[in-house]
Amino acid sequence: MKRIVFALMASALAAGAPGALAANYAWPEKFEGVMLQGFYWDSFQGTDNTKWTTLTSMADELSGNFKVIWVPNSAKAASNPGMGYDPVYWFSNHNTAFGTEEELRTMIKTFKDKGTDIIEDVVINHRSGKSNWTDFPAETWRGKTYQLGPEHICSTDEVRYASGQARPTGAADTGDDFDGSRDLDHTNKTVQENCSAYCTFLLEDLGYAGFRYDMVKGYSGRYNKIYNEASKPKYSVGEYWDSNYDAVAAWIEATGKQSAAFDFPCKYAINEAFASNDMRKLVWKANGTTDQPAGMIHFGYPQYAVTFIDNHDTYRDGSKFTGNVMAANAFILCSPGTPCVFWQHYVQNKQAISELIAIRNAVGLHNQSAVRVLRSERDCYMAEVTGTKGKLVVKVGGSMVSPDGYTNDDIRTTGNGYCVWSKTKVNSGEGGGDEPVGGSYPENLYLIGNLKGYQWASAHGIRQDSAENGVYTWKDVVFDGPSTAPETSYFSFLTALDTTDGLWTAANASDRYGATVTDAPIEAGIPSPVRRFVGGADAASCYAWQTKSAKSDIKLDLRKMTVTVTSVLSGVEDVDYDTPAETDVYFDLQGHRIENPASGIFIRVCGGKAEKVYVK
Repeated sequence: MKRIVFALMASALAAGAPGALAANYAWPEKFEGVMLQGFYWDSFQGTDNTKWTTLTSMADELSGNFKVIWVPNSAKAASNPGMGYDPVYWFSNHNTAFGTEEELRTMIKTFKDKGTDIIEDVVINHRSGKSNWTDFPAETWRGKTYQLGPEHICSTDEVRYASGQARPTGAADTGDDFDGSRDLDHTNKTVQENCSAYCTFLLEDLGYAGFRYDMVKGYSGRYNKIYNEASKPKYSVGEYWDSNYDAVAAWIEATGKQSAAFDFPCKYAINEAFASNDMRKLVWKANGTTDQPAGMIHFGYPQYAVTFIDNHDTYRDGSKFTGNVMAANAFILCSPGTPCVFWQHYVQNKQAISELIAIRNAVGLHNQSAVRVLRSERDCYMAEVTGTKGKLVVKVGGSMVSPDGYTNDDIRTTGNGYCVWSKTKVNSGEGGGDEPVGGSYPENLYLIGNLKGYQWASAHGIRQDSAENGVYTWKDVVFDGPSTAPETSYFSFLTALDTTDGLWTAANASDRYGATVTDAPIEAGIPSPVRRFVGGADAASCYAWQTKSAKSDIKLDLRKMTVTVTSVLSGVEDVDYDTPAETDVYFDLQGHRIENPASGIFIRVCGGKAEKVYVK
């Protein structure tokens, strides 16, 4: 009897019978991947272009971090060269400023073979003609010809006022008007048939895995449901450009939850938080009671939320993010939803972003992960996020607080304005092992700063004394502060000396390792967090640590991203440790015993045992 019931249920579901569960063509549940916007405005030109061949050449690097890459509309448009947002062709011509159709197919296949899906920017709200406003081309695919005409253009389109142009006779627009091309009448069955076939062509012929629907405010969301159910994409996300949570949620619902949406409410909350230097704006109340990350990810829609800091449009208009880029990316990469990293942010911060993605992957953080907000203060957002393989705690803001239950040994990455802790090991995007997050250990590493004989000389540095499993040590380093403040010295690390011109050109082009804040004081024997400064981006502003001018041992641990300074006494006069009570014995920086100085090195002796070495 049970077998019969199960068979009937299966038949009903397959046939789409009343009560059947609808297939999901929006976005995978519990998706752990990160998305990359693989272009920026006019990125088809210049030496740093993102043409199809460029992306293909970077496939090994990009596929190591991203599971989805969004590329521009690949069909030929009216503005050529251009970005493709005024499309003319859908099926028959995919040769653009970004490359040929053959190069496009090679790119898609190359990434697919490496486990990364490509989604296209699908522009179907509007369309341009071949030589005038309305002469759309006839195109044949799989033996059927598809063509649209004036009867398929919204009657409210501005072409109705244009002299010498065909008059549109479609229904009124179901959304906002776009005056750059002709607004298509999505209530029309022929338009629906053309759009459904086009989406199917993109998936089944070119090999795309899904769509980023452009300007979905231009037509009702119910039509995206039609197109997705006809073509069955793995991913679908709409650009519903609105900061209002309810408006974006209503559009997702209008699609029958058959499409995700870009989380503009989250983007604008991030903009406001960093513009006002108030991290409390990163938190909204779920159901009016529970602190959760701001935006669509906070309640009800995390599976359908694609979070982002900037895109090709916002990066060049008044809504461009102008705050701490890496701290903002730390927020979305350590939160539910599917983060979409902007190309310019990635290329300028490759190492730091790779580290955050590696941690996200190691703990199995996904688009529906649970979040427990630990702090929501002006200078601190802190939350614990639970993945399928572990947990992480992310802190955003200038506060130097640490989460309960975690130590410096649990710091997995840190940077200006952010820090991430986890008990889960991280290496190159996977859990476990001794590899550093985001890449291999540097072959060359130099200590620079207020060194005796070399005061911040970019052509002179002390190469690591030893490097084993990411741990570098420097023995008997003599710090010698400047004449204006001889008791205080500063230091950091770089991966290349500037032996050519001594003007920091090569040094600033190299990767550097420094403190998380400017002139961070470091206490002897206490590990201090390390930040990596990527060469050519922000290396010139690499932050230094502040330490006492003394002979010291330095240990840099790139597995934990910490540095430890230990004061050293070498050549010190004999000390009588046979004292019954606690005694402080002082030395100057050259190791000669002196009486109670204002500063120097001293040993605390108790019961004949040297308890600890201090720098005062």
